[in-house]
Amino acid sequence: MKKKISLLVIFAVTIIFGTYAQNYTPDDTIVYKQTPQGDLAFYIFYPDNYSVGDRRPAIVSFFGGGWTGGHPRQFYQQSAFFAKLGMVAISAEYRVKKNHNTSPFECVQDGKSAIRWVRKNASKLGVNSTQIIASGGSAGGHVAACTGVISDHEEFGEDFSVSSVPNAMILFNPVLDTSKKGYGAEKVKGRETEISPCHQVKENIPPCLIFHGTMDKTVPFENAIRFERLMKDNGNECMLVPAFGADHGFFNSTWFRKKNTDVFFNYTMYQSEAFLWKHGFLKNEPSDWEFDFDSPLFPKPKLESKIYHNLRGGVKNSQIKFTKDKRGTVAFLGGSITYNKGWRNMVCEYLQQKFPETEFTFIAAGIPSEGSTSGAFRLVRDVLSKGEVDLLFEEAAVNDRSPGLRRNSIDRVRGMEGIVRHARKVNPTMDIVMMHFVDPSKMENYRSGKIPQEIIDHERVAEYYHIPSINLAKEVTERIDADEFNWEDDFKNIHPSSFGQKIYAHSIKMLLEDAYFGFVADDDKVLAYEMPVKLNKFCYDNGKFVSIENAKYKKGWELDPSWVPANNERTRERYKNIPLLVTNGEKGWLRLDFRGSVIGMVALSGPDAGIIEYSIDGGDYLVLDQFTSNSHYQHLARYFVLAANLDPNKEHTIKIKIAEKANDMSKGNSCRIKSFFVN
Repeated sequence: MKKKISLLVIFAVTIIFGTYAQNYTPDDTIVYKQTPQGDLAFYIFYPDNYSVGDRRPAIVSFFGGGWTGGHPRQFYQQSAFFAKLGMVAISAEYRVKKNHNTSPFECVQDGKSAIRWVRKNASKLGVNSTQIIASGGSAGGHVAACTGVISDHEEFGEDFSVSSVPNAMILFNPVLDTSKKGYGAEKVKGRETEISPCHQVKENIPPCLIFHGTMDKTVPFENAIRFERLMKDNGNECMLVPAFGADHGFFNSTWFRKKNTDVFFNYTMYQSEAFLWKHGFLKNEPSDWEFDFDSPLFPKPKLESKIYHNLRGGVKNSQIKFTKDKRGTVAFLGGSITYNKGWRNMVCEYLQQKFPETEFTFIAAGIPSEGSTSGAFRLVRDVLSKGEVDLLFEEAAVNDRSPGLRRNSIDRVRGMEGIVRHARKVNPTMDIVMMHFVDPSKMENYRSGKIPQEIIDHERVAEYYHIPSINLAKEVTERIDADEFNWEDDFKNIHPSSFGQKIYAHSIKMLLEDAYFGFVADDDKVLAYEMPVKLNKFCYDNGKFVSIENAKYKKGWELDPSWVPANNERTRERYKNIPLLVTNGEKGWLRLDFRGSVIGMVALSGPDAGIIEYSIDGGDYLVLDQFTSNSHYQHLARYFVLAANLDPNKEHTIKIKIAEKANDMSKGNSCRIKSFFVN
């Protein structure tokens, strides 16, 4: 049954509990286990019209506190709620360090004892022995999870013919990884994976519902994502419900945590009731709750990021390198969306959390307004010269559409293929991830049923070289169209708001989570990628810069050793006080001898950008207008490809001069060359 959901849930739950909601007192207390450190008790809440002759479902909840402290009172309110649904609800005591001087291993033993005791004494409790649910929060969530996942660590002397495995689990921000990637490694030192649910998942584990805050600073949200995936991959049922923006301990109401909000408690109970009914633990169909699925606390994504991912060959090499060598170099190549802080920083943080023992070097090689052609020629300077790169993130889809760059499909393929081939010639084991970011023109394309041409071009390269790619342009468009968020108020710009940066980062991290799934075996080795024949024989796979000092020039050309714009004209700081080869429209020429299949120039195309004429190897003069759509308001570096398809084994000469006629929109007829580039 599909339910109408609105924030009236708070009112609805108040009606359900009435004045009882102000004081939660157990109906009974029973000692279920005697230990050398003291007796352990159950605090029991019985349902209405209960009798010991019943065969009710039971739920056993374990409190949190890092296996060090805590009290069963934490789950009194949840227990009262479950009792109202007709269950025998138990908040269980177990040994903790503060009171009993014990370790997490004794906690697990007690959890198993609790489930076994309820099953063995089901007839005395009025409980159905085949309907016992384990529940808990944080360390208590770990205890509950271990009853369903961990095969041993039973209490010596108990009747092992009675199973300690529950029939289902409901977990609240549980500890699911006790290694350094999770929580509590120092408390189980030397035995980090022994009672770590993420390391022990297998077939035939009871169905599981998990609630976890996406901003949990105590137990990483990633652990819950990984556990859910491991469960599903082993044929088990597991549902993770993220609490967006929530920190640790979010699930208790104001009754237990005064600083919390009741909406968190109410929503987890709503989902728990639906889970229990689905699996046959409740006879009555769930209450007709009214709750807002669009609440900022629990926004329900309508689309999963993974449908916009193509893993292809994956990134296994970097996972092996990061895990075994404990060192890794990650580079980010692209335009302003890569240059600006945001998703890139979040991905760096993710990798550091994912591989906590690895010492990372991060190379930020984003330069605003630059695309795949510039990336191919500056790859050595900005990335490969920094050391051996293990993982390269490459983005160019936004700027490769820029009218100022004047790229066509051939240029885009040559540039992107050049980046891939050059990178892997230097390091054949390098993992590469290609990203297609969003802009309004791409959104318009997708809404009209078209695939943006630059994404077609880049995907052609990604498919050919078996490189993972992420279509963030399509993801953002379709999630906006699904009313998850909007462009104007949420995403805001091509250079995204912090909200948009998180959308990017989340999707990239989800791809990496899928790619890095599983553990690195002792015999896993880094393998070289195959290098097929070129898609385009003139791709820019050996791109490099040639200094302007290599040029010969006469008359109107001169070398300005520290150029700055005149008349307060705009330019970026990186283009100020640098040497440029300049002419302001006077007659004259420059000549450059070079070897390669491609020749081009990096020129500052500003308000007075002119038209040049150039000749290759004494041939006819060709014309290039440097004035672009961005020239009128700033001096911006542009990569102009002047000639391609040349014989790479021969010496060539290019001559450049200023044309007599200027662009009508330009304030002059100048040329300012920062560098030449060849392939």
